[in-house]
This record gives sequence, C-alpha cells and structure tokens, in this order.
Amino acid sequence: MLVDSDMFTGTACSRMPTELLLEIFMLLTPYQRTLHACVLTSRRWNHVATPVLWKRPQFSRLSSVELFAASLLTAHRLISPHGERTSPYVRLIETLAFSSLPEPDRNNPHLATLLDTIVNCMAVVSMPTCDASAWDGAQTSALALKRSRSLSRNDDATRPHSAAALPLPEGTEPELSDKHAARSSSGSELLAPQTVDDTQLHYAALSAPVAEMSASAPCYEPSSHSVPAYTSTLRQLDLRFCKGVRNYSLQRLAPKLASLTVLNLAGGLRTDITIAKLAQHMFQLRRISLAWTSNLTDFGVSELVQRCKSVECLDLTYCTQIEDTAMFAIAHNLRNLCALS
Repeated sequence: MLVDSDMFTGTACSRMPTELLLEIFMLLTPYQRTLHACVLTSRRWNHVATPVLWKRPQFSRLSSVELFAASLLTAHRLISPHGERTSPYVRLIETLAFSSLPEPDRNNPHLATLLDTIVNCMAVVSMPTCDASAWDGAQTSALALKRSRSLSRNDDATRPHSAAALPLPEGTEPELSDKHAARSSSGSELLAPQTVDDTQLHYAALSAPVAEMSASAPCYEPSSHSVPAYTSTLRQLDLRFCKGVRNYSLQRLAPKLASLTVLNLAGGLRTDITIAKLAQHMFQLRRISLAWTSNLTDFGVSELVQRCKSVECLDLTYCTQIEDTAMFAIAHNLRNLCALS
C-alpha cells in the first residue's frame, strides 16, 4: 500500500476542510488533554479547536474546578474589573456539568463557592435602554401632576381640588356658597360642603397618558435600589446529585442564570422556595429535571410552570409528594410540553 508522504506534512493539514477539522475536534470533547494539544498545534487548528475546548469544560475532580475558576477570575479582573464585559474565552462557555465529579467532590460545600465564582465571571450587567424622548415626556407629565396638586389654595378659579379635600391654613375662613354651606342650630359649627373631590378625577386624567406612554415605550430610571439584569452565554447547567451546592446558593445566583435553557437539578434536595426563586428569572428554560427531589410539592411545580411556560421536557421522576394540583397546572400552562416523566 502506497502512502503519500505529503499527507503528513503541514501543507496537507492546511488543506483539510474546516468542517472536517471541526467534526474531529467535537469527537475529542471528552478528552480535554488531547484537545488542548490540538489547540497548540498551529494557528489554524487553534482557531478551530479553541471554541470546542471552551464550549463544554470537563471536570474529573474538584481540583480541576478550582483551577478553572481561578483562571476565569484572573482574566476577569484583568479585563473587566467592574464587570461591564467578560473575557473572550468566557464568552465561549455554553455548558457547565459537575455531575461527573466523584461523590465526595459533589457533596463538598466548596463546590458552591466555585460555581458562584464561575457564574459571576460569566455574567455581565445589562441595564434596559430607555428612549430619551419618551422618558422626558413621562417626567413632564409627572411634573405637571405634581404642580397640579400644589396649586395655590386661594385661587378658586384654577384650583382643581375641592375645599373639603385639602386642609386650609390657620386663620383662614373657608369660602362656602349658600348652596353648599349651612349653619347648625347652635350657629357655632359649619357643616362640610357636599362637593365632589376633584383630586382623584384630576389625577386619573393626568396619569392616563403616563400609563399609555409607559406601555408603548417602557423606560428604566437608574436608582440605587434597582435590581440589575444580567446576560450570559451559559445555556446548560448540570448539577445532578451535587448536594454541595446548597439551596441558598442557587437562590442567590438565580438572576445570573436567566439565560439557561437546560437545567438539571436531579437528586439535589431542592425545595419549593428554591424552584420558585429560579423560575422568577428563567423564562427561556426549555428542559428541566427535578428527579429524585423528595421535598418538591405541588407548590413548587405550580410556580415553575406558571413562569417558565416554554418548557418542553419536564422530568419529575420519583417526586413522591406531587399530586393532582401540579398535574392540572402542567396541563394548563405548558402548551409546548413534549416529554413528561
């Protein structure tokens, strides 16, 4: 059998189509050391293999997770100390799976700290944008409403409020007409006029255009008490039987996991409150597994399906406390459900 010697030269490797290289590198995903060697082979291989290497990192023990989190944290501090952007390598990560770790490592509480570090490095603060003209219009309407409520009480021609709605300054006698005022039998007390309070009517008239403007062009007013929104490239998170990641850790990370489409929490002793907190942010969720969650009840399932209505695959295997209420909620809310177990 004759073998062309040019097949083993750099020229032959450079002629290989990129599609074939990509398919080969995808097959090497479980073998991180081999894939890393391919990255260091040439510039062309580096360009093709680097996204494959970072797309789904493989962890065999907790020390590898520590090294991975430390490298991300170092790059994050050098590139973006204030969290407004991320490292180009971080933006390649789409899947995090910790279920392949040994059981002692999965149950180690340090895993929660490492997960927190990785997710924080991947999350980028993204404030909603606001149309300047729409926001100026809303402020103008609000200012008009404020001015209308503080008009001079001595000007009867322009005051929108009734005399009974606002208190009068001390020493000022109320001006009442004969039609609405009367004296009591003793002559020492005045009866309040039976007039309609115009404050609520005036408030409704001014608040209607503000509400209409807010509905057509929602705006965001920055403040110290606002909750920022986060964006991330993370799409899949596998925490099967990772009891080291406690429920409060997941609840704290919930806003930064809003981009997830696949979530596996099987066997993690999750509670209804944890599921409800996660459901408040994961509107893009497509597949979720809550198998072997003995603490899960109808309340947690109902909160999940009411908020995450795009779920297509739901795994509730051996969730023994679920009854008919959860089944009715699933049937009513999950219109795109394809698989239920």
